[in-house]
Amino acid sequence: MAHGGRLEATAREWDCAPEQILDLSTGLHPDGPPSWLPEWMARHAHLAARYPDGEGEPARTALSEALGVSPESVCVGAGAQAFIEVLVQAMGWRSLAVEIPCYAEPLRAADRVGCRVRGFGRTHSPPAADAVWITSPHNPDGGLRDFPGGREGVLDESYMSFAARRRLGVMPGVIRLGSLTKLFAIPGLRIGYVVASAGMIRRIRRWLPPWPVATPVLHLLPRLLREAESRDARTADARRRLESLLVRHGWQVQPSQASFVLARPRGKMPAFAAHLILVRMFPEWPELHGWVRFGLPAAQRDWTRLETALQADDVGRQ
Repeated sequence: MAHGGRLEATAREWDCAPEQILDLSTGLHPDGPPSWLPEWMARHAHLAARYPDGEGEPARTALSEALGVSPESVCVGAGAQAFIEVLVQAMGWRSLAVEIPCYAEPLRAADRVGCRVRGFGRTHSPPAADAVWITSPHNPDGGLRDFPGGREGVLDESYMSFAARRRLGVMPGVIRLGSLTKLFAIPGLRIGYVVASAGMIRRIRRWLPPWPVATPVLHLLPRLLREAESRDARTADARRRLESLLVRHGWQVQPSQASFVLARPRGKMPAFAAHLILVRMFPEWPELHGWVRFGLPAAQRDWTRLETALQADDVGRQ
């Protein structure tokens, strides 16, 4: 499925300003970036004149301490996407088992280098392949998944609570892949990571550019990590509120542990575009026809706007 957050393109299509759109198409944290971020960026603007540290410091050490692993088992990059682009070739995998439906980036990256993708459904075990790609919470349904014992591959934990990430450590044969841009709502700054054995990290780093993350971002991450778990709690509260809202309007809701909720109406699909609300739908996956993935609103006006759009579903069921 195409990535969400296509505000500029959608604004052109809807003939409005990007700021007029309520973007619920991504899994960004509902509170947006930290309130202190503009002032921090202003005070640290001088870092833009400095080349990034080749090891990713001080972000690498701060992240290793937060996750309880050694710095040699951590590599930081420009979002999880920077690693998705190179993991298959770095590890030399020729076949990859991936649960489907799923988001498109791992499929595209594997296909680009001739790696055979073997899809499997949620109720089935991963088929034989060089590696397994597990996303937990899964995208798009938000449910938790276990990594199969004795297999090699990737655990994409980009939507996992930070508290849960702290408990995983280095998993033998597994590359833990994480995004931090979603948790802190800073996709324009791009920061992600992998956690793996030191040997796997060395193999991955050979496929990355010399300076994979901008200097200001490397210095920003230690400050961001101080409030990671408090952001977890806010995500959980907003998710429960969204689930209750959708159920109240008669929607079928998939239980989620992510910063989004997958649901479908029992009647008419609301005209979200008429309300300038951007959501995620999945025309490329027939099994998800009629399902909508909602990100989490933040301000009360956004909740009110979403509920107003849902009224069309109520009318359709009457």
